[in-house]
Amino acid sequence: MKSKQAAVVLIAHGSRLEAANEEVRRLAARLAERLGQSVIPAFLELASPSIPEGIDQALRLNPSEIKVLPYFLTQGRHVQEDIPRLLADKARAYPETPIRLLNYLGAEEAILDCLAETARK
Repeated sequence: MKSKQAAVVLIAHGSRLEAANEEVRRLAARLAERLGQSVIPAFLELASPSIPEGIDQALRLNPSEIKVLPYFLTQGRHVQEDIPRLLADKARAYPETPIRLLNYLGAEEAILDCLAETARK
């Protein structure tokens, strides 16, 4: 019997420019390919699916856990308050599936390598 895998929900802000939202969807698809597991894009506002809808999509996969990856560079109000509040609501509704909030992108040390490499070009 195959063990359950985690699902990843990649959260971005969302934009009025559909091309920007589509870029996030493509990034999620590429990340899924690299990880070999489901990655669902979700948006805080201005685009769909919303964060609750993205969590619902992940729950339908019956994952071992849901890892929520904020695609944000800084720890503003959305990262500190809005996203945790939305996730807490879902965690209360679905206590049988752990929902784990990962570091936002800007908190990761590897971002320095990426910035340095880009600056050297």
